[in-house]
Amino acid sequence: MNLKFIILLSASIILGSCNTSKKTFTNGEKWIPNDFEPAKTILLIEKFTISQRVEQNMEEYVKGKYPFKYEFVSLETIKNKTGKYSDTKLYRHALVISSHTSHLSQAEGAATSGGLTTTGFDYNFYDQDKQKPYPSTGISNSYIMMTFKPVINTIVKKYK
Repeated sequence: MNLKFIILLSASIILGSCNTSKKTFTNGEKWIPNDFEPAKTILLIEKFTISQRVEQNMEEYVKGKYPFKYEFVSLETIKNKTGKYSDTKLYRHALVISSHTSHLSQAEGAATSGGLTTTGFDYNFYDQDKQKPYPSTGISNSYIMMTFKPVINTIVKKYK
């Protein structure tokens, strides 16, 4: 039973990842700030430090899809606003990773002893000038690229 579940889960992740390069989210008005102006500012994007390969894929994806200025930086750089990043007019908005962990107990259907814990990755904007986080997309995924690509696509579609 566990092997079937793992095979099914793996297949769905692989098949689902094939379509994300064009996918957009329909709820952009809920998480993209009204005063976000990508043509006039530089978007800071939080680096994904968990995997160098995934981080490289993210950078390559943005390079090929995002027509505005951006920089990948650490969350610490975003929060501390030091050096050139202290110019909150030029570097007003940042796209930061938000994540959540959920636990499915054995009684709820998890086949493993003690249950199953999953982490889902999502994104939200952070306004550096106001020091204000905006709501996340509300569409998280355990594979960050499944959320990251549609986030970038949604922004590009809105402002291109």
